[in-house]
Amino acid sequence: MIKIYVDWNIMSGMRNNHFQELHSILTVKDKFLCLYSTAHIGDIYRSYSEDKEQQSEINQDLEFITKFTNDFCLFNDGKNIILQQFDPKELLETRISESNIFSDLSIDNLFQNESNDPILNKLFESLKTMLKSLNLDPVLAEAFKNPESAKILNDIFSGLKDDLTMNGFFNSFSEMNYNLNEQETYKDLRQIVQKIGINSGYFNANKNPFDLIDNSYKQKGIESFKADEYFPKEKNAPEWFDMVVNDYLYLDMHGYKADKVKVSEKEKNTFTNTTDDASHTAFASICSFYLTNDDKNYLKTKAVYEKLAINTKVLKPAEFIDYYNTYLNYNSLTEHFKSLFEIFTKSIFHPINDDDGNYFGKIAYPKEYFFNFFNKIWVPTNTENYFYFSLSTFPTNPKKTYTAFKEIETLVKIFFEILGPDKDQLGLFEISEMQNEVWEGRHWFSNIGEIKLVRINGWLQLYYNNEQIKKEMEKRNG
Repeated sequence: MIKIYVDWNIMSGMRNNHFQELHSILTVKDKFLCLYSTAHIGDIYRSYSEDKEQQSEINQDLEFITKFTNDFCLFNDGKNIILQQFDPKELLETRISESNIFSDLSIDNLFQNESNDPILNKLFESLKTMLKSLNLDPVLAEAFKNPESAKILNDIFSGLKDDLTMNGFFNSFSEMNYNLNEQETYKDLRQIVQKIGINSGYFNANKNPFDLIDNSYKQKGIESFKADEYFPKEKNAPEWFDMVVNDYLYLDMHGYKADKVKVSEKEKNTFTNTTDDASHTAFASICSFYLTNDDKNYLKTKAVYEKLAINTKVLKPAEFIDYYNTYLNYNSLTEHFKSLFEIFTKSIFHPINDDDGNYFGKIAYPKEYFFNFFNKIWVPTNTENYFYFSLSTFPTNPKKTYTAFKEIETLVKIFFEILGPDKDQLGLFEISEMQNEVWEGRHWFSNIGEIKLVRINGWLQLYYNNEQIKKEMEKRNG
């Protein structure tokens, strides 16, 4: 199956009968594995209220997510990004129940004690009092004496100069967090960053935005603001995830396709919108396609993916429909094999060498996804391998790849429905077959050719051999 990540604008649009052609394509049985994430839950949470009519709308949103994704969810457990089936209603309930924690980050709220033991309570209160009274680094106190740095600190950490203790820091940080996510404070923070002379008018459509920002710092003799040094990394998420999010926020803070920040009775666009969009971009990086209809998210995501060598295809609905009709609209096993053999007539293969510099065969990265999974072809040297070619996948995110059991199950099903049981009389895939990431797979001898499907070192691969076709192709290629 082809993993696809669809942003909430498109997903909610499909729920309301927009993007009908796209919806009909994405719901083709067993072709696409559409995923959602906790960022989608964040999008929905922003519209949450106690109003019954609004709650009914939200329930319909959640039911659509379940139907559209079969509950396949990407979420962060603090150390890793997990792909697992999870009811979106449960995730929203968790988000609602934790909302009080995020709205008040003071020491008193973060370190609440509900014990009935009076001795333990007394000890706990003593520890809180000690924590509150701890003084902050003297460097911070000196910064408040400098008029320029003091103004910036006062804008960000309101009230901190009057209480340079851990209690003062947590209180001011809590207020900053609230203002960023509930008010228009992010706009002020962005203006502080953009004082170096970078804003939305500084960027050129034909220039890399990261390079333009770095050059602006250099021209002014200022040390470049590095996102990975100032934003948190590997604290509550994998490093690769934080890198995507931080680079996305880095672009937005410097004015590149910056999100609208406005809070009124009719709308509420705050820092939370931007962080959720950044999370969408990070989650989508493990999928083959990311579909978004938001121009700003579209361009920022493309820039971040290019910087981090992420190969996820970022497309708008119309672009994806064109891509599907050109490269993905194959359904039967025969259609897939036909399109696969046609690839060998195209000039997309290039030679590769092994680690010792010896010729290792030819390789190609077609735009098609053969059997709704493979997008990499290797034709080995004829003297060393009996098979004609092998298929595998070219990872979209060089830092992390995922293969769901559902993908293996569906891949086996494509061949089983036409070829029947393999040479060992094995049929459809069962999860119990997978032992420590190793899967011996399936091996068919058929009138189509010899097909071996296996998982090696965590990678699904298909080996194919047909002596007649092999000779014809060798003759054609000289």
